[in-house]
Amino acid sequence: MRIWRFPCFSLLFGFFLSSFPELTGSAKLNIDVEAGTTIRITSADKNTQCKVCIGQNTQELCQSSVVLRSGTVLAFSCSQPEKVFTVQIIRDNVMNDIEPREHNALQKFNRTFIWNLKPPATKSLHLNFSRTGLRQIPPTDSCPDVYMLAVENVSIGKFCQNGSIRQVDVRNAGKLSLEVSGGRALDKKFIGVSLGRLINSLANFHVVLPERSSTQDFFTPNAFPANTETMWYFTVPQTYYTDVRILSHTVPTCLQSQNIPKMKYTWQGKEPLVKLMNVSQPSVEPGNFNLSIKNCRISGPQNLMVHFQISAIKRSKGQCEGDLPENQVLQIHVKKKDPKSTCVLKLDSVIMDTITIASGKHFVLNSFDCNKDEVELTVSQTIECKEWRDCASTPFPLTFNYEQQCIPGVLKTIIWILQGPPNSAVELQSPAGDLRYCPPEDKCNSILLLNVSHVTSGITLGQFCPKGTIQKIQIRESKIAITASVTSFNDRNLATKPFLTYSFTQDISEHYIFTVAPKMDNPTVLASPAWPSGMKASSTVSWIVNLEPQFKSSVKFRNVSQPKCKEVHTNIAVQTIRSQKTLYSTKKDEKIKDLLVPESFYLNMTNCKSPTGAFRAMMEITLQNSSSKLLGIILSIVGVVFVIVTAVGIWFVLRKKKRKKAPPVSVYNPSEHAFLPGLHGIPKAQEEDPHTYAYIDETLVYSHLLTDDAEKEEYKEGTTDESDPPLSAPALPVRNAENPVTKSNALFDDELCGYVQGQSNTSSSLKTSQEEGNYETRLFV
Repeated sequence: MRIWRFPCFSLLFGFFLSSFPELTGSAKLNIDVEAGTTIRITSADKNTQCKVCIGQNTQELCQSSVVLRSGTVLAFSCSQPEKVFTVQIIRDNVMNDIEPREHNALQKFNRTFIWNLKPPATKSLHLNFSRTGLRQIPPTDSCPDVYMLAVENVSIGKFCQNGSIRQVDVRNAGKLSLEVSGGRALDKKFIGVSLGRLINSLANFHVVLPERSSTQDFFTPNAFPANTETMWYFTVPQTYYTDVRILSHTVPTCLQSQNIPKMKYTWQGKEPLVKLMNVSQPSVEPGNFNLSIKNCRISGPQNLMVHFQISAIKRSKGQCEGDLPENQVLQIHVKKKDPKSTCVLKLDSVIMDTITIASGKHFVLNSFDCNKDEVELTVSQTIECKEWRDCASTPFPLTFNYEQQCIPGVLKTIIWILQGPPNSAVELQSPAGDLRYCPPEDKCNSILLLNVSHVTSGITLGQFCPKGTIQKIQIRESKIAITASVTSFNDRNLATKPFLTYSFTQDISEHYIFTVAPKMDNPTVLASPAWPSGMKASSTVSWIVNLEPQFKSSVKFRNVSQPKCKEVHTNIAVQTIRSQKTLYSTKKDEKIKDLLVPESFYLNMTNCKSPTGAFRAMMEITLQNSSSKLLGIILSIVGVVFVIVTAVGIWFVLRKKKRKKAPPVSVYNPSEHAFLPGLHGIPKAQEEDPHTYAYIDETLVYSHLLTDDAEKEEYKEGTTDESDPPLSAPALPVRNAENPVTKSNALFDDELCGYVQGQSNTSSSLKTSQEEGNYETRLFV
């Protein structure tokens, strides 16, 4: 074949040494080859007519490939040989540092730099890529500068620059290659090579994760040899946490099933963690760790392949460690509201969306990037009393002492499971006020909603809100559940306040008893147990409705559903409490009627044994003023007031008459002035006192002091003599100079006041007074 030559060959020779020009016809290159280096130029297309020639003039040898171990001149039979030929620059027995060297004459060719690694039999070779940094890519992907690493003729990975892989350890013979695209200058980055202790794995990858959020992909060796292992050593920055995910994998059939390939994780100071390929891998793990994957002895054509991903994220961490008291029988459920949120919950190194902490167990709960509102807490507490001697008759408050304050989240629900002795009943009351029944279709309009249900059957009695009219709930069941759901529970201290009080009592006659005290403000809504479902077969319920005397109640049945019964029919009855009068009792197929009840009453419902359909009812009780009773009360009050006024009036009249008709009182007056005790001022002396008498019949004055008629007669005879002539009334002296007020107080007290008070009541004293010549004046008061 004829080769085209240019006339000015000498001028172009220097140019060929630095670059490859596009020629018309043929081209020549002057190649320099270092000692220990081999350059292989090969045609990628076997059918091409373009050849590479070695030698000059008549000694030229033209062929499709050539191997150069020393410097020479190359000539090509085509103008664009870079489109036909590829170049390999091979260096053998590498045990020292690698400094890639560019061959300018070959820069337009696709070049592959190959370093054959061959450490001593007792050593391994460490390749340091700190200046380059490698990142692994899938075998089918590519990049401008591609590194490929093979060990024992097994490709263990394909890599690009600027990654987190800082070092690779290989055992035995290996090969490192660098592929550079034609026309691209070689990035002459230094690769350190050193000898280290012998390793058992096929290769060890040392990965240093960056101090930023990052995600790295890793692949197991292509055609993973049987019974060999590959190791990854990950260095994680402070405050960063790693997640491991397996994106794809194939597991071979092993000769021994127990040796199926697994992921083995090791953290410093912890026991190794082994995971199967088809389960979730560790997540949100702090600190450096190692990962090893070992293949088994394969019995089939399918080989082991694992594509996994390591993510590192800087997170804020919260930790709560403690023990729940065993005697409280507590369970705390910690749940993420949104499973897709970045919040992570870990209990004892296991990540879960819902975590359960039980009494009597030590726990370590870690939370990462969790806001308070992203986590909900549900607390379950069992309160049990097996023997009556252990059950106090006084009500106990239902509270939750939230001791583990470090547990993140908002307390949303508290569940109490109450279990009493056999054949007992539970009595519930609200210490903060009465309860209001809240149908499921209505809104409670309260931050608290209480749900009462049976634990064994799961039947819900009903849900209740605060500020109602239900004073007491009695349930003939020894085991019930009370659920307090809170719509806004920002203050956890609210949990320490009692929602309800409970007590265990002896068995009751009905299945359910509600004590209700309606109010005038709003109608009271009541519903049969388990509304809107029907009552349980043969179950009974009673409402004790207490009314004030001035009220009556209107009972309306808003929604009643009657089942079909085989034998005894269902019954709804209304009976007054005081008069024990049955106001209403349903009959079969009878339409329920509304009632007006004048006093406190019972409302009873009984289901039949084998109902077909649901027996349920909803009632509304509205208070009304009782006019007749109110009128009676008003009239009674008016009557009492009238009687009091009349009695007071009569007392005044009688008192006035008594003053006018008072019996005469004899008062001793040593002076000649008569006056009434208590009058204002001292009366002046008169010439003739109209109250002065010439003679006083003593029997008229003192006869009431004698005990009987005989004494009166005897006294009369002793003081009267018919033969004596009548006495004339002497003139009483007027003592102007003597003031009665200045008289002896002793004389006045003893003789005047003492007599008036009934102390001088003997006839002898009267006689003594008469003998002393004292005068008496009869005064009418």
